[in-house]
Amino acid sequence: MARRSLWEGGYACQHRKIVCIVEGTFPEVYSYDMSDWSSCPAVERDPNKVSGSWVFRGTRVPVSALFENLEDGGQLSDFVAWFPGVTLQQARSVLEHVAHTLEAA
Repeated sequence: MARRSLWEGGYACQHRKIVCIVEGTFPEVYSYDMSDWSSCPAVERDPNKVSGSWVFRGTRVPVSALFENLEDGGQLSDFVAWFPGVTLQQARSVLEHVAHTLEAA
């Protein structure tokens, strides 16, 4: 059984937890602190931007918006279309950051 990639809808964020769906099994839930993005180059935080929330670098789009849209059934291509300025590579980088953080846990 293989895990679906983050951008194929295999993961969702629910109240600061990541749900990993492994085909043929019950979802696994991992705790993940959504506030520490300092090692992800696709995002930035500035106290003068969006109340200091983590946003996609060069934008005012909060990182949390990605997970909210994926949880609601959106695809990565939808997300980058809905939020001009966010690139597909940035969105993938955020998802890869989460995946690597979960693997290390």
